[in-house]
Amino acid sequence: MASHFVLGLDLGGTKIAAGVVNSQGALFSCVRVPTPAQGVKKDLAALFDAAHAAAGAAEIPWGRIRAVGAGVPGAADPGDESVWAPNLPGWKRIHLRHLLESALRRPVFVESDRNVQALAEAWLGFGKRGRVRNLVFLTVGTGIGAGLISGGRLIPGVHGVAGAAGWMVIDRRWKPEYGRMGCFEALAAGPAVAKLGKRAWEQNRTSLIGRLATQVRDPKFKIQDSEPKTRFTPDFAGQRPVVTNPKFRITAEVVAAAARAGDKAARRTLDEVGTNLGLGVASIVALLNPEVVVLGGGLAGIGNLLLSPLRKAVRQWGQPLSRKQVRIVRSRLGEEAGILGAARYALLRCSEEPL
Repeated sequence: MASHFVLGLDLGGTKIAAGVVNSQGALFSCVRVPTPAQGVKKDLAALFDAAHAAAGAAEIPWGRIRAVGAGVPGAADPGDESVWAPNLPGWKRIHLRHLLESALRRPVFVESDRNVQALAEAWLGFGKRGRVRNLVFLTVGTGIGAGLISGGRLIPGVHGVAGAAGWMVIDRRWKPEYGRMGCFEALAAGPAVAKLGKRAWEQNRTSLIGRLATQVRDPKFKIQDSEPKTRFTPDFAGQRPVVTNPKFRITAEVVAAAARAGDKAARRTLDEVGTNLGLGVASIVALLNPEVVVLGGGLAGIGNLLLSPLRKAVRQWGQPLSRKQVRIVRSRLGEEAGILGAARYALLRCSEEPL
């Protein structure tokens, strides 16, 4: 069977990624550019440029691109095909499909980023084991969202809002932030790690969390995917550090780095957030009975320091039958999941296979 080429676009709050993918899931190029986030017109121009740059990098003539898939943050309404992306200025009920088709002169298919990432994991995330037909992709970063696949089909909801997992309730005591971002997100996403890490440091100023927060010069440094080869040794011994650095900032990355170095306060913080994540995952597993839950997003890079308490909470709180057979794993596709999933969505829509 001849291979078809499609283009996957991954629109994010800070970056746009684009790549050419064939019908077997091979990625021929990957281009990343900043998201202007200055209105729909400039964001659309950046999407156009990224798409053609990806085709050029793959050395695939534009005429051979069969279709374009686009994953977007927020919700893609399957009814009127509009996009609502609250983290991008001006993105309220934007008909992205029509705008991109006019610009790119190719069929365009738009879906939420969490759903296309779920498609990518089910398609390519498990190698020789074959495709998975019942899967939840839980992306955990600044926020929390879930891509849901049941019986091989996506569950988008009536207005594309299904999978807004950040609004799940895991605490019956109302707090104002729950009305802004959702209870689950407030207690288990990246900002929760930073908030609890700051509280842990305030209770114990000798914690490595504070020391690392003064030494980090690049606030965008990434969480490492593996344990460091050498442990961080602080150059103080018990004294309370004086914070004078204006760049002092406790982030999820700082807490993760301190935890890897053995800091007890940081490890307790990750244990609390991991347990909160596990409470939400236990409910998802009981409701949908998936074969696998895939953890993606920035916090997935923390690894077992977060996954171990998550799995423990699922074992404790989960429905007895579904908790025993579900696998809870980290994403194997990483940052490429958005491109691959958007491409997979386009391939499915072109072939008219059920989603």
